[in-house]
Amino acid sequence: MIGAAGPTPLWYAARSTGYVSLYLLTAVLVLGILTSMRWAGRDWPRFLSQAVHRNLSLLVLVFLLIHILASIIDPFAGITVLNTVAPFTGSYRPVWLGLGVVSMELLVALVVTSLLRHRIGFRAWRLIHWAAYACWPLAILHTLGTGTDVKAVWAGVSTLACVGAVVLAIAWRLFGGEGRVALPLRLTAVTVTAAATIALFGFAAAGPLHSGWARAAGTPDRLLALSSGTAQGGSTPAPGVVALPVGVTDQLSGTITQAGDTVKVTLTDARDSNLSILITVVGNSTTGNLTVTESGAVVCNVPASVSQDLRATCGTTSVDISVSQQADGTIAGQMVTQSAPQ
Repeated sequence: MIGAAGPTPLWYAARSTGYVSLYLLTAVLVLGILTSMRWAGRDWPRFLSQAVHRNLSLLVLVFLLIHILASIIDPFAGITVLNTVAPFTGSYRPVWLGLGVVSMELLVALVVTSLLRHRIGFRAWRLIHWAAYACWPLAILHTLGTGTDVKAVWAGVSTLACVGAVVLAIAWRLFGGEGRVALPLRLTAVTVTAAATIALFGFAAAGPLHSGWARAAGTPDRLLALSSGTAQGGSTPAPGVVALPVGVTDQLSGTITQAGDTVKVTLTDARDSNLSILITVVGNSTTGNLTVTESGAVVCNVPASVSQDLRATCGTTSVDISVSQQADGTIAGQMVTQSAPQ
């Protein structure tokens, strides 16, 4: 989004519930590892561990549902219902958003098959159960790649704590008491775990924690334009910033309507269908009004000079729009943006 108002409370809700979901998913994975060891004590019987594991899995789904709904309802990143069920279809950091979708779908498969365990058989359940364990590392990658808080100290510490908890649980599974496994499998598991952990830290350092990650991750140009009011590399845009990207040459199409002496030209950007432009002119005035919206949110509403072309200034961006009426009555046009003179 180009965003005149920046992130909304829904955007913050989406981010916070995303982190809570990660914490709960980490607890589910750790409990799953402990349960697989037949871990129990006199004051904490095994069936209680299984019950907590199952209930935590359901709780994760609740927070994930809030996370997804908040992301869809809020227009900030332009995430649609399709983007949350079909991986890698979004325009906002598509790869990293897609990994989150795959993680969520694996978790749903894990919970549903666990509830239907006695109907589908143990072998099928176990196969899906093991495959579903991939949802946790995918969730970690989704958090690092998509999250706008990755550089915050609290986010780094909490993500590190999640990784550390899982690594410790795996170590306990491999070397602890009755849970110990055969030496060859143990060596393989240690090697894979160590390599995956090092790779994860290397990715975080070279990617999300590195400057310029927002663009590399696939953040739309119009969202990147907000960086004029904030730090680069994925930080949260500051509320109140009005910004349009510079260097855009987009084709427009739309219609013209007239009510009394008021003429309205409604245009849609051919490159981004979420972007709408409304030009309003009263009578023969050489001054009109330009309103730019994205996903229904007003991002620029300013006076404009109207002669042969429309010219206006949105924040630090100069906008030039030319339009012409086609033979079928529709309107075609072009929008060009550049840095406004200081």
